[in-house]
Amino acid sequence: MGSEARSWHLDAVVQATLSWSEEPVAAASRLDGLLRAATPAELACLEAAYRGRRYSIASLGILADRQAPDGPHALSVAALMSFDRSGYLREAGVTALGASPDPFALPFLLLRLGDPVEQVRESAQRAVAARLGSEHVGLLVRLLPLLDAVRGRRRAGPVLTTVEGLLRRSGAEELRQGARAGDPAMRASCLRWLALTEPTRAVATAFATKDPGLWQWAARVATSSKLTAAEQDAVLPLLEDCAGPRIRLRAVRARARRPNGEEHLRRAVIDPDARVRYHARAALYARGHTDLAPQVYRDALAPDDVPDATAIGALGGLSDLGGACDVPRVLDFTAHPKARVRAEAWRTLGILAPGELERRAARLAGDPSARVRRHLPGRAPA
Repeated sequence: MGSEARSWHLDAVVQATLSWSEEPVAAASRLDGLLRAATPAELACLEAAYRGRRYSIASLGILADRQAPDGPHALSVAALMSFDRSGYLREAGVTALGASPDPFALPFLLLRLGDPVEQVRESAQRAVAARLGSEHVGLLVRLLPLLDAVRGRRRAGPVLTTVEGLLRRSGAEELRQGARAGDPAMRASCLRWLALTEPTRAVATAFATKDPGLWQWAARVATSSKLTAAEQDAVLPLLEDCAGPRIRLRAVRARARRPNGEEHLRRAVIDPDARVRYHARAALYARGHTDLAPQVYRDALAPDDVPDATAIGALGGLSDLGGACDVPRVLDFTAHPKARVRAEAWRTLGILAPGELERRAARLAGDPSARVRRHLPGRAPA
């Protein structure tokens, strides 16, 4: 979460506590609403930011004898106490939270599993352990972004291991649903946990989203040595069809390590991205196929109707390995209806036959696309 969002939540909570002496009922209601509306990821960030403050809520007139006040919103005050700099207040807050059956208490108890004060930590661990029945699986799945934050802390204790075991045994369906959630943090956490037991499903679900960050994560999972050959065969096509060239490159490297990857490497030789083409060619050369290029690019451009992506990849391949004999076919694509294909054709022409490009400079200058005109002779790259 960004610093602005973290600051907003902290400021709103602090303003509610500062107004306590003037309007305690309204302040308690605002605090309760803020804490109950916060997402698990927001609570984790709020807790970290709140602990960084230099003063305690004990000085604000909210508490008496370090005990949570009574009232309809007392549990929210106890939750805030569990964030406090004072270990005594955190212990009192955790004790009040642990005594409540309200599911609202669980995220605050989870945040105290790694507390530096032993009494606070043990009290939180006992309270969480008492809530680890199968009926709590759905709630735990919803709290995964917060659990992920807690897992990175020291002293989190064996309770987290029990939580993880419960989710692995009984949380599959809830994790599948969470992996399709609208909240990005929730979706990412569920996918990471789902990948532990159902990696192919997790990868496929990640690539079905529009989140490039999840694509990158899924690509790492798909090419991990932890996957079996059959699992990799199932997910590598998702990488090869991805719009991100870095992900397609990762797929090429994975195919290069596989004995049955030659067919896929041959297709990658015509990829629109130069890095993907290069690594695919290098992998094929290493297998003894030194006679494929540039003929593979000439063959790809031979038909009258060439798919746009194929044309871009083959023209780019000719710019690397072609010669003067390829100029006539390259010229055909300088009149292509798609600007990206025309741009690649003019670029290739400038590499293979600069004189031909200069003779057609006036035609190039009249192209309606700036992407194409940037290949005019003498023009610096944008």
